[in-house]
Amino acid sequence: MILLLGQFVFSVDILTLYELQRSRSWSFASNDIAQGRPQYQFTGTGEETISIPFLIYQEHGFGNRQSVDDLAEMADTGAGYVLIDGSGYIYGVFAIDSIDDNRSFLTINGVPRKVDGTLKLTRVDDNRIQADKSSDIPESQQYYGATMLRTPILRSTPDHEPL
Repeated sequence: MILLLGQFVFSVDILTLYELQRSRSWSFASNDIAQGRPQYQFTGTGEETISIPFLIYQEHGFGNRQSVDDLAEMADTGAGYVLIDGSGYIYGVFAIDSIDDNRSFLTINGVPRKVDGTLKLTRVDDNRIQADKSSDIPESQQYYGATMLRTPILRSTPDHEPL
């Protein structure tokens, strides 16, 4: 397993990824001051996004074309999914923003030999990961994927160390 999004496993035979691009931002408000530089105040954490380029060569054993449709079905739910890498590092809970894919080298039947694209995710958990459905949080507001870890409480650590 290279990466896990909810219960979707990124691996060589399902969906091959070769990098993960992460972008994080923080917000500051400015206040103009007479005869001086503007003063800035930290107002909080901004947006966090992840882009995952992927590649599928199904006839050579790298990925499966169906996996793109599986991710699209996950995106259709509008839910957030826990994102974890193979070492156990928890990135947080992310919703699928978009899936861009290019299908090329078509066979005579129109089947692509190569599918490449990008999966774009946005963090939606505000540094909190809910563990299991037995909590007081309504089921509609719980995140998918956290229960499969069989851990009583999952927390995203501020210094981002693996749990």
